[in-house]
Amino acid sequence: MRLAVRMNGIVLCCLIFGSLASGCLTANRYQTTADPMLRPTHGIGKPASDELSTEAVVHAHLPDGALYADRPFEPAQAPTRQTREVLGYYTETEGVYPGSADTFSAQHEQISAIAPFWYRLDEKRPGYVVSTVPSEQRKQVIAEAHRSHAHVYLLVHNLFYDTLTKGKDAARRILRNPKTRVRFINHLVREVKTYGFDGVNLDIENLHPSDRYAFSQLVKQLGQRLHSEDKLLTVSVPANSGDERANPWSHWFDYRTLGRWADRIVLMTYDEHNPRTKPGPVASYDWTESTVRYALSQKVPPEKILIGTAGYGWNWNESDGKAKYASYTDIRSFLQKYDAQPVWDERTRSPHFSYRDEAGFLHHVWYENSQSLKAKLQLVETYNLQGIAIWRLGLEDPEIWQVISNHIRVRKFD
Repeated sequence: MRLAVRMNGIVLCCLIFGSLASGCLTANRYQTTADPMLRPTHGIGKPASDELSTEAVVHAHLPDGALYADRPFEPAQAPTRQTREVLGYYTETEGVYPGSADTFSAQHEQISAIAPFWYRLDEKRPGYVVSTVPSEQRKQVIAEAHRSHAHVYLLVHNLFYDTLTKGKDAARRILRNPKTRVRFINHLVREVKTYGFDGVNLDIENLHPSDRYAFSQLVKQLGQRLHSEDKLLTVSVPANSGDERANPWSHWFDYRTLGRWADRIVLMTYDEHNPRTKPGPVASYDWTESTVRYALSQKVPPEKILIGTAGYGWNWNESDGKAKYASYTDIRSFLQKYDAQPVWDERTRSPHFSYRDEAGFLHHVWYENSQSLKAKLQLVETYNLQGIAIWRLGLEDPEIWQVISNHIRVRKFD
Protein backbone atom coordinates (compact mmCIF):
# COMPACT_ATOMS: atom_id res chain seq x y z
CA MET A 1 0.00 0.00 0.00
CA ARG A 2 2.77 2.43 0.90
CA LEU A 3 4.54 1.54 -2.32
CA ALA A 4 1.36 2.20 -4.27
CA VAL A 5 0.88 5.53 -2.51
CA ARG A 6 4.53 6.45 -3.10
CA MET A 7 4.27 5.48 -6.78
CA ASN A 8 1.03 7.43 -7.18
CA GLY A 9 2.71 10.43 -5.59
CA ILE A 10 5.62 10.19 -7.97
CA VAL A 11 3.28 9.94 -10.96
CA LEU A 12 1.29 12.92 -9.72
CA CYS A 13 4.44 15.03 -9.29
CA CYS A 14 5.61 14.09 -12.78
CA LEU A 15 2.27 15.07 -14.25
CA ILE A 16 2.31 18.43 -12.47
CA PHE A 17 5.91 19.13 -13.49
CA GLY A 18 5.20 18.10 -17.08
CA SER A 19 2.18 20.36 -17.23
CA LEU A 20 4.12 23.33 -15.90
CA ALA A 21 6.98 22.71 -18.31
CA SER A 22 4.58 22.44 -21.22
CA GLY A 23 2.95 25.71 -20.21
CA CYS A 24 6.31 27.45 -20.02
CA LEU A 25 7.30 26.19 -23.45
CA THR A 26 4.01 27.34 -24.91
CA ALA A 27 4.26 30.74 -23.27
CA ASN A 28 7.75 31.21 -24.66
CA ARG A 29 7.07 29.95 -28.18
CA TYR A 30 7.09 33.44 -29.64
CA GLN A 31 9.32 35.18 -27.09
CA THR A 32 12.32 36.51 -29.01
CA THR A 33 14.88 39.24 -28.60
CA ALA A 34 13.16 42.57 -29.29
CA ASP A 35 15.96 44.14 -31.29
CA PRO A 36 16.62 42.41 -34.66
CA MET A 37 20.15 43.79 -34.65
CA LEU A 38 20.95 41.69 -31.55
CA ARG A 39 19.90 38.28 -32.86
CA PRO A 40 20.25 36.19 -36.03
CA THR A 41 17.33 36.15 -38.45
CA HIS A 42 17.37 32.36 -38.82
CA GLY A 43 15.81 29.62 -36.75
CA ILE A 44 12.36 31.12 -36.14
CA GLY A 45 10.00 28.16 -35.99
CA LYS A 46 6.66 27.96 -37.73
CA PRO A 47 3.64 28.91 -35.63
CA ALA A 48 1.61 26.11 -34.07
CA SER A 49 -0.29 24.07 -36.63
CA ASP A 50 -3.49 23.98 -34.61
CA GLU A 51 -5.91 26.62 -35.84
CA LEU A 52 -7.78 28.96 -33.56
CA SER A 53 -11.46 28.09 -33.42
CA THR A 54 -13.70 30.05 -35.76
CA GLU A 55 -16.89 31.44 -34.30
CA ALA A 56 -20.19 31.66 -36.11
CA VAL A 57 -21.28 34.86 -37.82
CA VAL A 58 -23.23 37.09 -35.46
CA HIS A 59 -25.39 39.84 -36.91
CA ALA A 60 -25.79 42.12 -33.93
CA HIS A 61 -28.34 44.77 -34.90
CA LEU A 62 -28.60 47.62 -32.45
CA PRO A 63 -31.08 50.48 -32.01
CA ASP A 64 -31.63 53.01 -34.78
CA GLY A 65 -29.30 55.97 -34.66
CA ALA A 66 -26.64 54.16 -32.64
CA LEU A 67 -23.57 55.57 -34.31
CA TYR A 68 -21.22 53.00 -32.81
CA ALA A 69 -23.53 50.01 -33.15
CA ASP A 70 -20.79 48.24 -35.08
CA ARG A 71 -19.02 47.52 -31.79
CA PRO A 72 -20.22 44.42 -29.91
CA PHE A 73 -20.45 44.53 -26.15
CA GLU A 74 -17.37 43.20 -24.36
CA PRO A 75 -16.90 42.77 -20.62
CA ALA A 76 -14.30 45.00 -19.05
CA GLN A 77 -10.92 43.35 -18.62
CA ALA A 78 -7.43 44.44 -17.70
CA PRO A 79 -5.43 44.57 -20.96
CA THR A 80 -1.84 43.44 -21.27
CA ARG A 81 0.37 46.36 -22.26
CA GLN A 82 3.54 45.25 -24.03
CA THR A 83 5.91 47.66 -25.77
CA ARG A 84 5.04 47.70 -29.47
CA GLU A 85 5.65 49.94 -32.45
CA VAL A 86 2.98 51.97 -34.22
CA LEU A 87 4.02 53.16 -37.67
CA GLY A 88 1.75 55.75 -39.22
CA TYR A 89 1.72 56.40 -42.95
CA TYR A 90 1.64 60.15 -43.47
CA THR A 91 0.27 62.04 -46.49
CA GLU A 92 -0.61 65.54 -47.51
CA THR A 93 -4.20 66.46 -48.42
CA GLU A 94 -5.66 64.01 -50.95
CA GLY A 95 -8.59 65.58 -52.78
CA VAL A 96 -11.47 65.78 -50.28
CA TYR A 97 -9.52 63.87 -47.64
CA PRO A 98 -7.45 65.70 -45.02
CA GLY A 99 -3.72 65.22 -44.68
CA SER A 100 -2.08 63.51 -41.72
CA ALA A 101 -0.58 66.54 -39.96
CA ASP A 102 -3.46 67.20 -37.56
CA THR A 103 -3.76 63.56 -36.53
CA PHE A 104 -0.04 63.28 -35.88
CA SER A 105 -0.02 66.48 -33.82
CA ALA A 106 -2.93 65.23 -31.71
CA GLN A 107 -1.81 61.60 -31.35
CA HIS A 108 1.98 61.77 -31.49
CA GLU A 109 2.32 60.06 -28.10
CA GLN A 110 0.71 56.94 -29.62
CA ILE A 111 2.93 56.88 -32.71
CA SER A 112 6.44 55.40 -32.87
CA ALA A 113 7.30 56.44 -36.42
CA ILE A 114 5.88 58.00 -39.56
CA ALA A 115 6.55 57.25 -43.21
CA PRO A 116 5.58 60.32 -45.26
CA PHE A 117 4.31 59.55 -48.77
CA TRP A 118 6.65 62.08 -50.38
CA TYR A 119 8.96 60.33 -52.85
CA ARG A 120 8.36 58.42 -56.08
CA LEU A 121 10.72 56.78 -58.55
CA ASP A 122 11.73 59.20 -61.29
CA GLU A 123 10.55 57.56 -64.50
CA LYS A 124 12.69 59.90 -66.62
CA ARG A 125 15.91 59.57 -64.62
CA PRO A 126 16.47 55.96 -63.52
CA GLY A 127 18.14 55.79 -60.13
CA TYR A 128 16.61 59.02 -58.79
CA VAL A 129 13.46 59.95 -56.90
CA VAL A 130 11.20 63.00 -57.13
CA SER A 131 9.08 64.80 -54.56
CA THR A 132 6.33 67.39 -54.98
CA VAL A 133 6.51 68.46 -51.31
CA PRO A 134 8.67 71.57 -50.73
CA SER A 135 11.99 71.04 -48.98
CA GLU A 136 11.19 73.34 -46.05
CA GLN A 137 7.91 71.55 -45.41
CA ARG A 138 9.68 68.20 -45.27
CA LYS A 139 12.21 69.58 -42.80
CA GLN A 140 9.44 70.96 -40.56
CA VAL A 141 7.56 67.65 -40.41
CA ILE A 142 10.74 65.71 -39.65
CA ALA A 143 11.73 68.16 -36.92
CA GLU A 144 8.28 67.98 -35.32
CA ALA A 145 8.36 64.17 -35.36
CA HIS A 146 11.81 64.10 -33.76
CA ARG A 147 10.64 66.46 -31.03
CA SER A 148 7.91 63.90 -30.36
CA HIS A 149 10.50 61.08 -30.18
CA ALA A 150 9.19 59.48 -33.37
CA HIS A 151 11.28 58.11 -36.20
CA VAL A 152 10.74 59.34 -39.76
CA TYR A 153 11.35 57.03 -42.73
CA LEU A 154 11.95 58.17 -46.27
CA LEU A 155 9.17 56.33 -48.12
CA VAL A 156 9.79 55.77 -51.83
CA HIS A 157 7.13 54.20 -54.05
CA ASN A 158 6.46 53.35 -57.68
CA LEU A 159 2.75 54.13 -57.87
CA PHE A 160 1.71 55.92 -61.05
CA TYR A 161 -2.03 56.19 -60.81
CA ASP A 162 -2.69 56.40 -64.55
CA THR A 163 -1.15 52.99 -65.26
CA LEU A 164 0.40 50.04 -63.42
CA THR A 165 2.83 49.28 -66.24
CA LYS A 166 4.68 52.55 -65.77
CA GLY A 167 5.49 51.70 -62.13
CA LYS A 168 6.70 48.21 -63.04
CA ASP A 169 8.95 49.58 -65.76
CA ALA A 170 10.34 52.34 -63.52
CA ALA A 171 11.29 49.72 -60.93
CA ARG A 172 12.80 47.41 -63.55
CA ARG A 173 15.15 50.11 -64.83
CA ILE A 174 16.68 50.23 -61.35
CA LEU A 175 16.55 46.55 -60.50
CA ARG A 176 18.02 45.12 -63.69
CA ASN A 177 20.98 47.49 -64.04
CA PRO A 178 23.64 47.10 -61.30
CA LYS A 179 25.06 50.59 -61.91
CA THR A 180 21.62 52.19 -61.74
CA ARG A 181 20.87 50.24 -58.56
CA VAL A 182 24.02 51.61 -56.91
CA ARG A 183 23.08 55.12 -58.07
CA PHE A 184 19.63 54.67 -56.55
CA ILE A 185 21.04 53.52 -53.21
CA ASN A 186 23.54 56.41 -53.12
CA HIS A 187 20.79 58.90 -53.93
CA LEU A 188 18.53 57.58 -51.15
CA VAL A 189 21.34 57.66 -48.59
CA ARG A 190 22.21 61.27 -49.52
CA GLU A 191 18.57 62.26 -49.13
CA VAL A 192 18.37 60.46 -45.77
CA LYS A 193 21.44 62.24 -44.45
CA THR A 194 20.48 65.65 -45.89
CA TYR A 195 17.07 65.73 -44.21
CA GLY A 196 17.81 63.64 -41.13
CA PHE A 197 15.55 60.69 -41.89
CA ASP A 198 15.96 57.68 -39.62
CA GLY A 199 15.85 55.22 -42.47
CA VAL A 200 13.98 54.19 -45.60
CA ASN A 201 10.58 52.60 -46.19
CA LEU A 202 10.76 50.79 -49.53
CA ASP A 203 7.21 50.71 -50.90
CA ILE A 204 7.82 49.24 -54.36
CA GLU A 205 4.56 47.32 -54.58
CA ASN A 206 4.14 46.32 -58.21
CA LEU A 207 6.89 44.41 -60.02
CA HIS A 208 7.39 42.36 -63.12
CA PRO A 209 7.31 38.72 -61.91
CA SER A 210 10.81 38.07 -63.22
CA ASP A 211 12.21 40.91 -61.07
CA ARG A 212 11.65 39.02 -57.79
CA TYR A 213 15.32 38.08 -57.31
CA ALA A 214 16.60 41.52 -58.36
CA PHE A 215 14.31 43.20 -55.82
CA SER A 216 15.69 40.95 -53.07
CA GLN A 217 19.20 41.96 -54.09
CA LEU A 218 18.25 45.63 -53.87
CA VAL A 219 16.90 45.11 -50.35
CA LYS A 220 20.10 43.33 -49.33
CA GLN A 221 22.36 46.06 -50.72
CA LEU A 222 20.25 48.95 -49.44
CA GLY A 223 19.95 47.34 -46.01
CA GLN A 224 23.70 46.84 -45.72
CA ARG A 225 24.38 50.43 -46.78
CA LEU A 226 21.81 51.91 -44.40
CA HIS A 227 23.08 49.82 -41.50
CA SER A 228 26.59 51.14 -42.13
CA GLU A 229 25.11 54.63 -41.63
CA ASP A 230 23.22 53.51 -38.48
CA LYS A 231 19.89 53.81 -40.31
CA LEU A 232 16.96 51.39 -40.64
CA LEU A 233 15.25 49.73 -43.60
CA THR A 234 11.57 48.87 -43.63
CA VAL A 235 9.99 47.09 -46.59
CA SER A 236 6.27 47.05 -47.40
CA VAL A 237 5.06 43.80 -48.97
CA PRO A 238 1.66 42.79 -50.39
CA ALA A 239 -0.21 40.30 -48.21
CA ASN A 240 0.56 36.67 -49.00
CA SER A 241 -1.72 34.27 -47.13
CA GLY A 242 -0.07 31.25 -48.73
CA ASP A 243 -3.24 30.27 -50.59
CA GLU A 244 -5.66 31.49 -53.27
CA ARG A 245 -6.56 34.53 -51.14
CA ALA A 246 -3.06 36.02 -51.50
CA ASN A 247 -2.69 39.41 -53.13
CA PRO A 248 -1.87 38.76 -56.83
CA TRP A 249 1.23 40.96 -56.48
CA SER A 250 2.56 39.15 -53.42
CA HIS A 251 4.27 36.28 -55.25
CA TRP A 252 6.94 38.60 -56.61
CA PHE A 253 8.21 39.21 -53.05
CA ASP A 254 10.51 36.70 -51.37
CA TYR A 255 9.45 37.03 -47.73
CA ARG A 256 12.30 34.84 -46.50
CA THR A 257 15.10 36.89 -48.08
CA LEU A 258 13.48 40.25 -47.39
CA GLY A 259 13.01 39.30 -43.74
CA ARG A 260 16.69 38.54 -43.46
CA TRP A 261 17.95 41.93 -44.66
CA ALA A 262 15.23 44.41 -43.66
CA ASP A 263 14.73 45.69 -40.11
CA ARG A 264 10.95 45.76 -40.44
CA ILE A 265 8.55 43.99 -42.80
CA VAL A 266 5.19 45.74 -43.16
CA LEU A 267 2.56 43.19 -44.17
CA MET A 268 0.01 45.18 -46.15
CA THR A 269 -2.90 43.25 -44.70
CA TYR A 270 -5.68 45.34 -46.15
CA ASP A 271 -7.75 45.34 -49.36
CA GLU A 272 -8.57 41.66 -49.05
CA HIS A 273 -11.71 42.85 -50.82
CA ASN A 274 -11.38 45.89 -53.04
CA PRO A 275 -12.79 47.49 -56.22
CA ARG A 276 -11.70 44.43 -58.25
CA THR A 277 -13.62 41.98 -56.05
CA LYS A 278 -17.11 41.41 -54.75
CA PRO A 279 -18.05 43.14 -51.46
CA GLY A 280 -16.38 41.79 -48.34
CA PRO A 281 -14.09 42.61 -45.40
CA VAL A 282 -11.20 45.01 -45.90
CA ALA A 283 -9.12 42.69 -43.75
CA SER A 284 -10.78 39.68 -42.14
CA TYR A 285 -9.23 38.22 -39.00
CA ASP A 286 -8.56 34.80 -40.55
CA TRP A 287 -6.97 36.26 -43.69
CA THR A 288 -4.78 38.58 -41.63
CA GLU A 289 -3.71 35.72 -39.37
CA SER A 290 -2.98 33.50 -42.38
CA THR A 291 -0.68 36.19 -43.76
CA VAL A 292 1.15 36.44 -40.43
CA ARG A 293 1.51 32.67 -40.23
CA TYR A 294 2.81 32.50 -43.79
CA ALA A 295 5.43 35.17 -43.03
CA LEU A 296 6.55 33.25 -39.94
CA SER A 297 6.72 30.02 -41.94
CA GLN A 298 9.10 31.84 -44.29
CA LYS A 299 11.37 32.55 -41.31
CA VAL A 300 10.57 36.25 -41.06
CA PRO A 301 11.41 37.00 -37.39
CA PRO A 302 8.26 38.00 -35.50
CA GLU A 303 10.02 41.02 -33.99
CA LYS A 304 10.44 42.42 -37.49
CA ILE A 305 6.76 42.13 -38.49
CA LEU A 306 4.28 45.02 -38.50
CA ILE A 307 0.67 44.17 -39.34
CA GLY A 308 -0.82 46.66 -41.77
CA THR A 309 -4.14 48.09 -40.56
CA ALA A 310 -6.58 50.13 -42.62
CA GLY A 311 -8.19 53.37 -41.50
CA TYR A 312 -10.81 53.28 -44.25
CA GLY A 313 -13.46 51.19 -46.00
CA TRP A 314 -14.96 50.44 -49.41
CA ASN A 315 -18.46 51.35 -50.59
CA TRP A 316 -19.76 49.03 -53.32
CA ASN A 317 -22.65 50.27 -55.49
CA GLU A 318 -24.67 47.42 -56.99
CA SER A 319 -25.79 49.60 -59.90
CA ASP A 320 -22.38 49.38 -61.55
CA GLY A 321 -20.47 46.94 -59.32
CA LYS A 322 -17.84 49.56 -58.55
CA ALA A 323 -16.41 50.43 -55.14
CA LYS A 324 -15.34 53.80 -53.80
CA TYR A 325 -12.81 54.59 -51.10
CA ALA A 326 -14.41 55.81 -47.85
CA SER A 327 -12.80 57.41 -44.81
CA TYR A 328 -14.26 56.80 -41.36
CA THR A 329 -15.84 60.26 -41.56
CA ASP A 330 -17.57 59.11 -44.76
CA ILE A 331 -18.75 55.98 -42.96
CA ARG A 332 -20.34 57.99 -40.16
CA SER A 333 -22.02 60.21 -42.73
CA PHE A 334 -23.54 57.21 -44.56
CA LEU A 335 -24.81 55.73 -41.30
CA GLN A 336 -26.54 58.94 -40.31
CA LYS A 337 -27.82 60.05 -43.72
CA TYR A 338 -29.36 56.71 -44.69
CA ASP A 339 -30.30 55.57 -41.17
CA ALA A 340 -28.27 52.43 -41.81
CA GLN A 341 -27.88 49.60 -39.31
CA PRO A 342 -24.25 48.61 -38.63
CA VAL A 343 -23.56 44.89 -38.39
CA TRP A 344 -20.65 43.17 -36.66
CA ASP A 345 -19.51 39.99 -38.42
CA GLU A 346 -17.96 37.91 -35.66
CA ARG A 347 -16.45 35.35 -38.02
CA THR A 348 -14.38 37.93 -39.93
CA ARG A 349 -14.33 40.40 -37.00
CA SER A 350 -15.29 43.21 -39.33
CA PRO A 351 -18.07 45.84 -39.35
CA HIS A 352 -20.32 46.43 -42.36
CA PHE A 353 -23.77 47.69 -43.37
CA SER A 354 -26.00 48.20 -46.41
CA TYR A 355 -28.28 51.00 -47.54
CA ARG A 356 -30.19 52.28 -50.56
CA ASP A 357 -29.30 55.66 -52.02
CA GLU A 358 -31.68 58.31 -53.34
CA ALA A 359 -31.92 56.54 -56.70
CA GLY A 360 -32.84 53.27 -55.00
CA PHE A 361 -29.50 51.55 -55.67
CA LEU A 362 -28.22 49.15 -53.04
CA HIS A 363 -24.81 49.83 -51.46
CA HIS A 364 -22.64 47.47 -49.38
CA VAL A 365 -20.05 49.06 -47.11
CA TRP A 366 -17.24 47.18 -45.33
CA TYR A 367 -14.72 49.07 -43.24
CA GLU A 368 -12.27 48.99 -40.33
CA ASN A 369 -12.80 50.60 -36.93
CA SER A 370 -11.52 50.51 -33.37
CA GLN A 371 -13.14 47.14 -32.69
CA SER A 372 -11.56 45.44 -35.70
CA LEU A 373 -8.21 47.00 -34.72
CA LYS A 374 -8.57 45.40 -31.29
CA ALA A 375 -8.75 42.01 -33.02
CA LYS A 376 -5.57 42.79 -34.97
CA LEU A 377 -3.82 43.75 -31.73
CA GLN A 378 -4.75 40.32 -30.38
CA LEU A 379 -2.78 38.81 -33.27
CA VAL A 380 0.18 41.03 -32.42
CA GLU A 381 0.15 39.62 -28.88
CA THR A 382 -0.52 36.02 -29.91
CA TYR A 383 2.46 35.92 -32.24
CA ASN A 384 4.59 38.45 -30.32
CA LEU A 385 4.97 40.72 -33.35
CA GLN A 386 6.67 44.11 -33.38
CA GLY A 387 3.46 46.10 -33.88
CA ILE A 388 1.19 47.67 -36.48
CA ALA A 389 1.37 50.07 -39.42
CA ILE A 390 -1.66 52.28 -40.10
CA TRP A 391 -2.70 53.33 -43.62
CA ARG A 392 -3.16 56.13 -43.16
CA LEU A 393 -3.17 58.87 -40.50
CA GLY A 394 -6.19 61.13 -40.95
CA LEU A 395 -8.71 58.60 -42.30
CA GLU A 396 -9.18 56.43 -39.22
CA ASP A 397 -11.84 55.93 -36.57
CA PRO A 398 -10.70 58.38 -33.85
CA GLU A 399 -11.42 55.77 -31.17
CA ILE A 400 -8.51 53.60 -32.35
CA TRP A 401 -6.15 55.80 -30.36
CA GLN A 402 -7.85 54.91 -27.10
CA VAL A 403 -7.70 51.22 -28.06
CA ILE A 404 -3.98 51.55 -28.75
CA SER A 405 -3.43 53.36 -25.44
CA ASN A 406 -5.36 50.68 -23.55
CA HIS A 407 -3.69 47.66 -25.11
CA ILE A 408 -0.05 48.46 -25.82
CA ARG A 409 2.78 50.60 -24.56
CA VAL A 410 3.90 52.51 -27.65
CA ARG A 411 7.62 52.47 -28.31
CA LYS A 412 9.27 55.89 -28.54
CA PHE A 413 12.75 56.70 -29.82
CA ASP A 414 15.41 58.97 -28.32
